[in-house]
Amino acid sequence: MWLPSAILFSLSIATCRGYTLRFSSSFERIINGETVEPGEIPYQVSLQLPIIRFHFCGGSVISETFVITAAHCVLGRLPDGVIVVAGTNDITEGQGIIRNVQRINTHEGYDPRDAYRNDIALLKLAEPLLKVPNLVGYIQLPSSCQTLTTGDVAVVSGWGRIQEGGQSPKLLQRVAIEISDQEYCKVIYQKTFNMEVDDTQVCADVPDGGKGSCHGDSGGPLTVNGELTGLVSWANGCAREGYPTVYTRVSEFLDWIEKTAV
Repeated sequence: MWLPSAILFSLSIATCRGYTLRFSSSFERIINGETVEPGEIPYQVSLQLPIIRFHFCGGSVISETFVITAAHCVLGRLPDGVIVVAGTNDITEGQGIIRNVQRINTHEGYDPRDAYRNDIALLKLAEPLLKVPNLVGYIQLPSSCQTLTTGDVAVVSGWGRIQEGGQSPKLLQRVAIEISDQEYCKVIYQKTFNMEVDDTQVCADVPDGGKGSCHGDSGGPLTVNGELTGLVSWANGCAREGYPTVYTRVSEFLDWIEKTAV
């Protein structure tokens, strides 16, 4: 199972609440995806170890000073132990816009022993990351009342492995999958691993398997209709048939994001 695979707070959250803010363990890469063109997913970032430029997780830019990712990616790490690489689909050394991290906030309720619940974190950048046409953009957050239906098309992207135990790509990959039946997802993980998926999480895959995220994609974006619907969290293997990947459901954490991104 791979398991956790303007300087103002100006996030783009769709209005719904009455306001707008401008188990062999595996941590996920994209399986059977396609290469992303430069600038096509401008909010995607790579989290890397400084100096050696080793990619270990993905993330998304939500404002000029904040990046969102999975808690399991950064738990226990110090800010000077992470760099954010943005503005590129190529993570070859020397590419991209690099930002140091000033502060790491992991959700206080994150619990890897409880189906990786609350697997969400914010990184405050040491310097603003401004929008750059065709290079850097900010992902739109969903509304708190975002409705998802089984079969809705979703897109997941990252620099994770292209197959279980395989190589990791240098160029950003993406793949279209589907929102899974939530009740099925709950039942299969409870029955097989005694792990209780809940409604702060959302599952996605394709019915026959073979497409999805893998090791190295963790923390990266799952989007539906251009909104940040999920964060890559965990799964049984990589894109295995019958075992959807579990994502942190971003719409359940908007209050936490607002409170923390200051």
